[in-house]
Amino acid sequence: MRITEGLSTKDKQAIIHWTNSKDANFLQQWAGDALQYPLTMEELNALSHCYRIEAEGSFIGIIQKIRVEGSNVHIGRFLINPSLTGKGLGTSAMQLFIAMLFEDKRVHSISLNVFDDNPIAKGLYTKLGFKVVATIEGERKKYKMVKTA
Repeated sequence: MRITEGLSTKDKQAIIHWTNSKDANFLQQWAGDALQYPLTMEELNALSHCYRIEAEGSFIGIIQKIRVEGSNVHIGRFLINPSLTGKGLGTSAMQLFIAMLFEDKRVHSISLNVFDDNPIAKGLYTKLGFKVVATIEGERKKYKMVKTA
């Protein structure tokens, strides 16, 4: 598995296909409220610091370094090709991305948000050492989770 910064046009087309073949709820599940359904190339082009996840030479997903806040990196927009979920690829990708981020000695913690109605993702993050530090009430309850180095 490899994670590299930047997405090709073909990668973005795959993300659009995976998302728009589902529904608005699926988009919100992996992208939060920042992107609109149906997903467009323009919206993906506007995202910065996106990373390409590949396995066996093929594009399988995306993750984004959303912002740096002091010694914390906030990540999100994590998506694995829906036809490949349940095979441990998400776990491997997240472990690799976490290791990459912590290679920078200025990074002391990584944070992310996960919706309450996404127990599989929340379970993955918990298994990888993230802890809930805040509950955010709203239309859909979500949790802010943090992992320290």
